[in-house]
Amino acid sequence: MNTNFITFNFNTSPLDQFEIRDLISLDLPVLANLHLSLTNIGLYLVIAFFITLLFNTLATNQNKIVSNN
Repeated sequence: MNTNFITFNFNTSPLDQFEIRDLISLDLPVLANLHLSLTNIGLYLVIAFFITLLFNTLATNQNKIVSNN
């Protein structure tokens, strides 16, 4: 009998996919208990910002005059 089954751990709730997780966390007790963290939502926003900045830079004509003939 073959007992080599692949098991997957599925989330118990559909809302678990929207959980905000700390990817990088920095706790500084010296500076008034400062807590800085990069979450998954923050990472997505940074990636979207750089993609938008890249598209804007590529689409800008850099003040070049293009003839129409």
